[in-house]
Amino acid sequence: MSKIQVLRNLVRELRLSLPSHEKLQHSPAFTYIMEYYRKNAVTDQQYCREQEEMAYTAQTYSTYLESSRRYREIREEYHGRGERSVRETADYVGFKLPQDPQ
Repeated sequence: MSKIQVLRNLVRELRLSLPSHEKLQHSPAFTYIMEYYRKNAVTDQQYCREQEEMAYTAQTYSTYLESSRRYREIREEYHGRGERSVRETADYVGFKLPQDPQ
């Protein structure tokens, strides 16, 4: 993955992790990331080991933010409902309960 793609993924996940009313440009994390990327920018004629470390760190943070977001979504979907009845559980997994002869 190219360095610009890593940056885009990182910024996208950072945007998704912020509260809806907060602007990304005012986020200290966004400011830090952009300053760090600019500070470590190199030309094609140069090779910098720190640049590769920065790309690895950025990819790691991006993966962490994406995984955290997915975890919250899954937790809300499956854990937020509390106790389910037998009928609700059967309907959820696609089973039908036997009819009670009365």
